[in-house]
Amino acid sequence: MFTHLRKKYPDAVIQHHYPTNLESTMVWFTTKHEDEYIGIDQSELSQGELELLTCLFKQVEPSPVNVNDSPASVEWYNYLLANGAPPVTNGEEFRVIQFSLNEGQNQFQLKEAFQHLLPHGTILIFLADRMGLLIEENNEWTMDEEQLQSISHVIESDFFVSPSFYIGQFHELNAQYPAFFTHERELFSFSKTIQKQEFIQTAVTILPEFILHHFPQKWEEHMFKKVIDVFTEDPEMIQTIKVFLENQSNISQTAKKLFLHRNSVQYRIDKFIEKTNIDIKRFQGGILAYFAYLSFQSDNLPKKN
Repeated sequence: MFTHLRKKYPDAVIQHHYPTNLESTMVWFTTKHEDEYIGIDQSELSQGELELLTCLFKQVEPSPVNVNDSPASVEWYNYLLANGAPPVTNGEEFRVIQFSLNEGQNQFQLKEAFQHLLPHGTILIFLADRMGLLIEENNEWTMDEEQLQSISHVIESDFFVSPSFYIGQFHELNAQYPAFFTHERELFSFSKTIQKQEFIQTAVTILPEFILHHFPQKWEEHMFKKVIDVFTEDPEMIQTIKVFLENQSNISQTAKKLFLHRNSVQYRIDKFIEKTNIDIKRFQGGILAYFAYLSFQSDNLPKKN
């Protein structure tokens, strides 16, 4: 998306994750789906160029300092986004739950609502108009997906916006922690560009498609050709293989989910193996078939505008 701007601004920085320092001399812009960012030094932009870029793209603004006004939120904001010192804490492991809203809202009102809903000790940080972070220590009070769903329902009913979440992994608070966070930011940004119905994402749900996205196109066409041919020839096979893989290659469970006789599912699985020479009853074969399924799905679903 932004590659062509390099001809005009050769020193511009292009990346797929949220900028780590919005207080620098760089002016940052992002796409509609916030899956790519470009930073241009403000000294290279005339007022007219700035106004034009603002019309074409969304400018990324720093989070208002007075919203992140608690000592803990300021410490974590500086640590994760401004190369600051590690927060002073007695905890050993922490994770970041990222969230975004499909529409902008008053951050002060959102902050008040979140604080009533979050477990004690959760640190809330706002990054921009529609994005934020929840910092959790690894203890008995950490939130699960069900709790996040409940929080999401309350926010949606009170503010008429739909939150989406990315649950990060717990990491020890050390020198590598900001890099782990940067990688998770990129995964969350990527998740907004793919056809996913779930509003709670993790590395488990996103990483396969992220890997496939970076897989060479020619390799993809070669490695998955037989599977894609089968799916094209027999569309019913797509759902059968998907459900079979999602249910740990269990024939009986697959038949139950698809409302089919066990023998019908067995016939389809055997037919797939015969035509593709991929034994999806084995773990390695299942991985290859799943990536082929993701590739086929990506190529045949409507693209986001």
